Amino acid sequence: MMAGVLALMIFGIAMALYGYQQAVYPVDSALGYLKRAQTAQTPEVLASFVSKAKIELPEIGNPVWVFPTAKTDLALIQGNLNDIVARANSIASMEPHSTEYNSGMLDIHVSLEIIQQDMIDAMPYLYVSFTNIMLSVVWIAIILVLFALIRRGRARFREQEYENQ
Repeated sequence: MMAGVLALMIFGIAMALYGYQQAVYPVDSALGYLKRAQTAQTPEVLASFVSKAKIELPEIGNPVWVFPTAKTDLALIQGNLNDIVARANSIASMEPHSTEYNSGMLDIHVSLEIIQQDMIDAMPYLYVSFTNIMLSVVWIAIILVLFALIRRGRARFREQEYENQ
């Protein structure tokens, strides 16, 4: 019994780590790159961090299954990131410390902040993937089987105890 409980705990921990690694970590990593891009002082560095974030993010999909919105659509977020890279590249040719340069950089920084907030809003829904749901069903089934085995073991123990009296 103890081995079954230990195996159940190990399976649960492994399932949680796998779910995080597959669903949440890439988006969390992309958020880190976007935070760095938001603090970048030059358009070249900003475009570099945004490009790294684009690689980490899934290309398509919407993690919100029930009532999905454009705010959490990953394809639209990818498109916005493409636009930010294009704007950063166009700003790079401007004179630094000019009004146009500063306005463009400020606009990009605000856009990055909005995208980050949208991704943070979608983050809790990333765990609800088909793989994670199936692993959770297996985990619950294992728990039910363990409870059934424990109940059967108790019944046999009581029968033997009754026979011995």
